[in-house]
Amino acid sequence: MREPFVDGTPDAGTQVIQARLLRHFPQVVRDLGGDPQSLLCAVGLDEEACDRAGAITCGQWLKVVGRAADVLDRPDFGLRLAQRQGGVDVFGPLGAAMRSVLRFGDALSYAATHNAAHSLAARVWMGRSAGGQHVFMGHELLAEDLPARSQAIEQVLLAGHLGARAITGQRVGARRVHFRHQALSPAKVYREHFGCEVRFCQNEDGVVFTVGDLESPVADADRQGLRDVTEHVSRRFRQQRPPVHAQVRGVVMQLLWTGRCGNDDVARHLNLHPRTLHRRLHEESISFQSIKDEVRRDFMLYYLQQTDLPLSRISEKLGFAEQSVMSRFARSSLAASPREIRQAAREALP
Repeated sequence: MREPFVDGTPDAGTQVIQARLLRHFPQVVRDLGGDPQSLLCAVGLDEEACDRAGAITCGQWLKVVGRAADVLDRPDFGLRLAQRQGGVDVFGPLGAAMRSVLRFGDALSYAATHNAAHSLAARVWMGRSAGGQHVFMGHELLAEDLPARSQAIEQVLLAGHLGARAITGQRVGARRVHFRHQALSPAKVYREHFGCEVRFCQNEDGVVFTVGDLESPVADADRQGLRDVTEHVSRRFRQQRPPVHAQVRGVVMQLLWTGRCGNDDVARHLNLHPRTLHRRLHEESISFQSIKDEVRRDFMLYYLQQTDLPLSRISEKLGFAEQSVMSRFARSSLAASPREIRQAAREALP
């Protein structure tokens, strides 16, 4: 059997994050009256690790940020942490490269094509809108505990917005923000942080920019610095890729709602022949369908337990032909109907 893509398994090394996403975490927790040491200890970290690149895993980050929000009763904790961090400086070698290119569009392209310099436990992708006037920067977390992601996603998307502002001399920022989850804070909190429209219960997590934004110059671009940092990234991260099953999971998360999420569709996104994809997954002791079912289960549980979305909309987001198919899937994989799962979650609330 395949080992899961979570902490504590042989794949745990691929969960290491090069970005310093817990930088200033202790100070923010203390400012809010909490004890950062106890929160960090619970996930096997100390305060020193918060300021070191490559010292934390994706699972540790997800858990400690989510737990801090709960313990401190601060639903905007992820946003507060990102605001204190200030943007691109937390992104390690990837952030250094983005600060050194000539145009903002080059920075986005570099981030999407050199994801390993950030983490193998995340997938950053870039897409155009149907009309061609907007660019979407999507962010997928490949760990398998969906309900724990909301604080971390809010933190990392705000960091992306602040990073865009920083490297363009405040000329470019998010034009619109999409979150899969339901709002954690009042609308005015998101408006204060992002300064643009923020949409919830969307099909992807990510940030929208205009095509014109791509031409904006990067402030104080450093060609010599770019050469040095890109050579460093190439030497250190060029051969690093997530396991194939994790790559497939990331693409399935992106495509599931479109209805075009079969083996051939995912293989095309990964620039592989379908038979090659099948063979590589077989080598990792897993099938395409089991990955797709796993993603569907994760999303289904999240939408049923953490949102008020109608069952018909959840069915659409999961790529089912009709709601009755989703019900059969829930009964076979979770031993309960969607309504029963939602009701149990509501009854468990304090």
